[in-house]
Amino acid sequence: MKMALLFALVVVGIIAPCRAQPGRNAGDETLGHIATTLWFNSHPDQILFGTNMRRQAIRFDTMPQTGENLHQRAMFEPDMETAIALLEKSTQLDPKLHNTVGWSYLVAYHDYPRALYHLNAYDDLTPNFDDMDNMAPVSYLKGLCYRNMGNHTEAMREFSRGIDSLVRKHGVEWVNYKYFVSRAISYSALGQFDKALIDLDLATRNCTHDSPLILYHKGRVFEGQGRPTDAKRAFTDAKFFWQANNAKGISQPEDDYNLVLEDDIDEALKK
Repeated sequence: MKMALLFALVVVGIIAPCRAQPGRNAGDETLGHIATTLWFNSHPDQILFGTNMRRQAIRFDTMPQTGENLHQRAMFEPDMETAIALLEKSTQLDPKLHNTVGWSYLVAYHDYPRALYHLNAYDDLTPNFDDMDNMAPVSYLKGLCYRNMGNHTEAMREFSRGIDSLVRKHGVEWVNYKYFVSRAISYSALGQFDKALIDLDLATRNCTHDSPLILYHKGRVFEGQGRPTDAKRAFTDAKFFWQANNAKGISQPEDDYNLVLEDDIDEALKK
């Protein structure tokens, strides 16, 4: 019963709709669940709801060998090599799990080439449209993989594909502001600072609070444009709103995919 409650929480985090407007979206909640699971995986002697993690991993061995069961088994497996083998086998049994497995490699293991392989495999199942993974367009996740691999040109293309598909379906005001931030980072890396500023302005419109994340990256763009006064103002505002948002109980940092910490803002201000 207790384990069923845990999986219910994880499922709720995964399938809840990813709305653009709230400060903390479904993807953030799922990241929290995954982070908790990973912590227990690295501390196998700890107790989860009174149940030993190793005992739960063994319990999965008695369940039918379906793709979903193997994936869940992998998330409770303390040995990484065994967990990866289980993830790979799960996609052989159920190709739709390429989506979830790719996301797991991206978030949990930071294995970007392997994440990209599985996300492409999932996307290829329906080549005529941009799939959603219940939290974001698959193209957006592919863009994150490319960016972390240092390929900002492909990252920008994938980010644009995901953003454009959402704009067509729902309108620009319903695109998660963090998607615009991600594309702005790649635009900046390619020296396309004007386009980066347009995206950061769009992000500002779709964010319901004053965002240190957006302000920090505006400062970086201003630096790239040779505008130190504007950069300093943006970093100063980022610092102010970081502290103000903390006082209001708004989650900081805002985005685990685009991690900006208070120390990053302080370092930028020193320069």
